[in-house]
Amino acid sequence: MDHRSTAGLVYEHMLLSRHALQGARPYDRETPLDRSATVLLSRLAAEGPMTVAELADVFDLDISTVHRQVAAAMKKGLVERINDPAGGVARRHRATGDGTRRLAAELNARRTSAERVVADWTDEDLDTFVALLRRFNEGVESVRGKPWPRRD
Repeated sequence: MDHRSTAGLVYEHMLLSRHALQGARPYDRETPLDRSATVLLSRLAAEGPMTVAELADVFDLDISTVHRQVAAAMKKGLVERINDPAGGVARRHRATGDGTRRLAAELNARRTSAERVVADWTDEDLDTFVALLRRFNEGVESVRGKPWPRRD
């Protein structure tokens, strides 16, 4: 494998993540969600209520880091703590109605921003890019042993 190619991948990935976080103007939302809130709410939307320990495991982060992220999201009214629906002892966290609404607005704003960027792409080019980006992300998930749930 050519190290220049992987160096280019790393550099372009850094720029891509910059665009994802900074390129979407506040269309249809009060304020943009920060990265951790967006990822947290997306995971809760995909899997339902989870404990801090479960979140730390799937994110491959320290429990104290996830606890701070969950606490910040709770303070903003995006996440709420609930009793375990299955009757377990651990408290679970789920998105609030406002959290669900704000996540939808965030993802819509990012989609609108991305549509401006790829406006002159063919459908085939976009499909190829999405397939390769998904393949890359699934490779990351495989190496880490932490698959992300997807709706296909």
